Amino acid sequence: MPATAPPGPSTEAPPKKRVKDTKNCGLLKCFSALVDRKQVNLELDVLILMLKKELHIKVDSLDPQLSAILPYILVFYIKNWPGWQRSVEYYSGKMAFKVWYEKFYKFITIKLNETINIHYKEAKEGIDKTKSEEVKKNYLLKKITCKNTQTDYSAPKVLSPFSIKITAKPVLLNTLVFTDNQAGDIVLKQHSILEWDKNVVDSITLQQIITWPHVGVHMYSPVLAFSRRNLHEFTRHISFVGTSLPTTYSSFIEEIKIINQGVPRTCYTVDYLKALSKEFMDAIGHIYKKPAVKEAFQTVIDELLADVAEINVLKGNKATIASNTSVLFNIGRNTYFRNKKLSRGTPSRDDISFTEVIMPKMETSLVNVSQIDTFREYIEKLKKFDGPKPNLPDHHLPSITFSCSYCKENFEHGGALAKHLKEEHKMEQAVLCTTCKESYPVFQLTRNRWGHKCRAKN
Repeated sequence: MPATAPPGPSTEAPPKKRVKDTKNCGLLKCFSALVDRKQVNLELDVLILMLKKELHIKVDSLDPQLSAILPYILVFYIKNWPGWQRSVEYYSGKMAFKVWYEKFYKFITIKLNETINIHYKEAKEGIDKTKSEEVKKNYLLKKITCKNTQTDYSAPKVLSPFSIKITAKPVLLNTLVFTDNQAGDIVLKQHSILEWDKNVVDSITLQQIITWPHVGVHMYSPVLAFSRRNLHEFTRHISFVGTSLPTTYSSFIEEIKIINQGVPRTCYTVDYLKALSKEFMDAIGHIYKKPAVKEAFQTVIDELLADVAEINVLKGNKATIASNTSVLFNIGRNTYFRNKKLSRGTPSRDDISFTEVIMPKMETSLVNVSQIDTFREYIEKLKKFDGPKPNLPDHHLPSITFSCSYCKENFEHGGALAKHLKEEHKMEQAVLCTTCKESYPVFQLTRNRWGHKCRAKN
């Protein structure tokens, strides 16, 4: 089971170091050999001895399946310790061998304890269905990822070998920043909260609100029903300042799903849906007298039509979408990122940076469109009512609901959702385009459906 030597200057002789030649120092010997840029072959019984004697793990008392794969997980973390990238400091004499090894040992200890006490328990149900030999093979081939420490092999090697999944209040998520201290530990801190300023409060539109991260909108009527959900993909990792971003490629249309397998599907052009929407909005004016309510229906429908046009699945040179169908796509066709850092004194490339890579994704679901006769019969029924509320059951009336998927809350109108975003999420930090590196406020990007005139693409 070979382990690859860490990167580092091969022209310089490493500083002198002392390794105790005792029976139980296999991990230390392995580290020392890798530092000397030697290939290391580790037998299974040696790995088990490392786990028991040096890492003080009671292997025999663990779940048998976990015991079987733990040596391979140990190899995985040895090979992917982010501290190998600090080899320049060691070879140049700026860091002692003992200090470097202690950081290595601390990392291995923490990751194995996380695996035992957190990740294995979470993945137990899936692991029970997997043969032990297959698990071993996949770990060696770097295919297994944990739920909360997802290894990103497309990322530059100066990145930590795990991404970050954070569950916290949205205001905390928007103000997180990572730094390091003099001991070399990574420290989580908060920067000041970015509030919604008066310009945002006075000028934000419903169209922007329903294009905000984590926001969903659901329009229902017996003859026309659809939903739109902002399912933006956030990838978070820690790296050094100036590190290149990991590759962020995704197909424009990521997924197309049938919502209900037992319901037939019909394909509609965007022009046909526009014509239906016009008739629908004429009827809405008869039952909802408040301009804000009518404008809300119009905005939500307009955004649905814009989605269909942007998805641009053509039939007879016309953009189309099928009923009973959900489409997940990269709205705006761009990817963005944020870099947050706190430097210790004079900035350097060794400062820690917390990076968020954001892929804007919209899930548009056309749940139902009735046949034209049924549709028009319903429209005529609505037009007969000019009172404050038609004498129809509530489930027969057109309605809109809003949701925040992050907080798992629903809202009856856009104003309540905007208040929630303002008070609970606060203002999103500005982002940079991964292609042209220009900075854009989220307030502006939502107005343009996450698109911008990218200089690098023009």
